[in-house]
Amino acid sequence: MNTVTLPNLSTKICSIAAGEAHTLILTGDGRVYSWGRGILGRLGGGSEHDHHLPVQLRFGSEEGSVRIVGIAAGAYHSLALADDGFVWCWGYNICILNILSLLSKLAKLNYKISLYICYFL
Repeated sequence: MNTVTLPNLSTKICSIAAGEAHTLILTGDGRVYSWGRGILGRLGGGSEHDHHLPVQLRFGSEEGSVRIVGIAAGAYHSLALADDGFVWCWGYNICILNILSLLSKLAKLNYKISLYICYFL
């Protein structure tokens, strides 16, 4: 088995999520990295380019302004939960529409729900 050193990771990996052909990792300092097939925007970088090594995703307008505490990945989409309760979603919008329906139902139960769409086709 070969090992690969991940570039520029600032701290330990706390969580990993895998989709159909992409992977996300969450580090202890709240940063998210993605890599794999970029088709349908599932990597979150605003394009459909593939990345063979982890690339840090940017949330918010300033570096470090958003701390991510949870990640999830579907076949063609990804999600990140920020420490302020906001949910960030990107990738193929048919999958996200099901999530929006669920979030709408939770909002009626007085859960704090806010949603940002980073990349939406």
